[in-house]
Amino acid sequence: MGDRGAAAVSDAPGLRVGFAGLGRMGAPMARNLAHAGLLGGVYNRTRSVADELASETGVESCATPAELAASANVLVTMVADDQASTALYTGFLESLRPGTVAIEMSTVGIAHVLHLAREVEACGGVLLDAPVSGSVALAEAGTLTVLVGGDAATVERVAPVLQALGSTIVHLGAIGAGAAMKLAVNTVVYGLNGALSEGLVLAERSGIPRALAYEALASSAVAAPFVHYRRAAFERPAETPVAFRLALARKDLDLILSLADHVGADLPQARLNAEVLRAADEAGFAEADVSAVAEYLRHGKPPTQGGT
Repeated sequence: MGDRGAAAVSDAPGLRVGFAGLGRMGAPMARNLAHAGLLGGVYNRTRSVADELASETGVESCATPAELAASANVLVTMVADDQASTALYTGFLESLRPGTVAIEMSTVGIAHVLHLAREVEACGGVLLDAPVSGSVALAEAGTLTVLVGGDAATVERVAPVLQALGSTIVHLGAIGAGAAMKLAVNTVVYGLNGALSEGLVLAERSGIPRALAYEALASSAVAAPFVHYRRAAFERPAETPVAFRLALARKDLDLILSLADHVGADLPQARLNAEVLRAADEAGFAEADVSAVAEYLRHGKPPTQGGT
């Protein structure tokens, strides 16, 4: 570890965070932990990504999840799905230190969270499920909403970590509550995404220029924060970097519908949104931003396959 990393950790001697998963959301979150003096090490499946962020922040780049777990007493994970999370925790459990708090911040299923909690507890640690709501810009600003499930005393213990990442921390109850609430939030997000796509395409087909139509939507009763921070993606899809892949949104809706079946909730809109995402995925939009639902409704296939 470089001198900068050592100095940062000494400012918060009780908490030493290892962060795994340095994607679009994870990288700025890890930087905020470094700025707060809490980050000790990072791990990413692509080692060069971890090396770059470690060099930037002065912390350790770990070669394996086991190495990260051996050097930290708080582990934060931010990855794409249950499978990626399982791969990390399989490594963590090889060297997990007793008393370690593992904070799963990915959007994953409740059954997965409960399984991880049992595995971590068996090794002397404790798990919190704390997925986040917000955009990449909010991750960069450290103003995410953190949805936490788990033991209240543990939440209090790692409060500095959570506060470095989010401006709103909501403790929702026992383990699994955070994951459930994130799926509930995403049910609304994908409803907004689908409705915004349909409204925009309807306005365009009626002869209204896209930018003017979006301005009207963003100034109307439907102008949720989502409508504002996804504006560039909807208005200029070919020019705007992918913020959240459509394939991941489809995964989330599968988790949402699985939870709905388990708890006996009837979610007809979510089922329709899942059908649209499945069709868009199969039409070639899997790696596009989730806002590409609008492009799917316009053209039926990505522009690179002949659309305009």
